[in-house]
Amino acid sequence: MLRYTLMRTVLNPLLAIASEGGLMRLEFLPRGYKYHTHASGFARRTANGDGDGPEELVEDPSAFADLRAQLAEYFVGQRETFDVPLDLRGTPFQLRVWRRLIRIPYGKLKTYKEIARSIRSPSATRAVGQAAGNNPVPILVPCHRLVGTKRTLVGFAGGLSVKAQLLRLEGHTLGGTQRIEAAQLF
Repeated sequence: MLRYTLMRTVLNPLLAIASEGGLMRLEFLPRGYKYHTHASGFARRTANGDGDGPEELVEDPSAFADLRAQLAEYFVGQRETFDVPLDLRGTPFQLRVWRRLIRIPYGKLKTYKEIARSIRSPSATRAVGQAAGNNPVPILVPCHRLVGTKRTLVGFAGGLSVKAQLLRLEGHTLGGTQRIEAAQLF
């Protein structure tokens, strides 16, 4: 069974989807009213364990209380790491990249090339970028902390302005955005 909810944040609404194993998806939605459609589409694409079809999908905001609280703390600068269980599903390469991204400390930046080297695939810089672009749980798997070789702001599925705001929240000025002063989850 998959559970989902919409969380309104200071940036954009976030669609959260979780299995019994943990958070599977955290998606920035420029139009929050479409979250039912996005959740249903995700459920259709996610076959259940026996492969007979989509998982059952239930809207359940109460299932995301920990995530909501931890994101609220993050957005006001009181949380640097997350301990919400994750149910990451991807190729072996994607999983290696995502696990490495989780280890990038709050407020630190890494280049795609540095990540490729750290997972012992030094020629896979572009593949690291693709894996980061397919990251199903941004913020918790902090792909926003990835920058170009010259420490430039590049690529983010939620949009470069959102990436710049997340980095600014963590103390960086890439993208020229102002710091979120009175950050709130809602």
